[in-house]
Amino acid sequence: MKKTVWLALLVAWLLELPLSSGGRQSYPYGLYASLEEIPGYRQRPLVLVFISLTCHVCWEELFEVKDYIEKMNLPAIPVGVSAESREELENFIRRYSFSYPVIEDKNKTLFRRFRVRLEPLVVVLDSRGEVFHVDEPVLDFQARRELTKKKILELFKN
Repeated sequence: MKKTVWLALLVAWLLELPLSSGGRQSYPYGLYASLEEIPGYRQRPLVLVFISLTCHVCWEELFEVKDYIEKMNLPAIPVGVSAESREELENFIRRYSFSYPVIEDKNKTLFRRFRVRLEPLVVVLDSRGEVFHVDEPVLDFQARRELTKKKILELFKN
């Protein structure tokens, strides 16, 4: 009986420990109202992925960018940008455990700034906050994805 209790306590304690990030850098995540609020803006490259929460292709693109940055262990920060409500975005972050910044662009300020007409759209900003790459909507989806990955990698070639 005592072994069972101790085992249960050990398991409960282990579940409370933060999981290792596997060498991945951690970033302050959560909901932001602008680029300027994001810790690391103009210090690290940002990969903005403009999404609509009703668009599953958008989610796929956001997580594809996130997974690529993590896999390549790059110091870029993936950022979701959406015009959806704060409540909907908080639910998305919680439901999918998205551990990177998300911008609530309710007035579509960033959508206009980067001329986003259709989601998903990826914009890569360098560490100065300057546009390094904007997604090419005329390309097919796979070609767009490969070009975006290539451009993200180019930021770190010196």
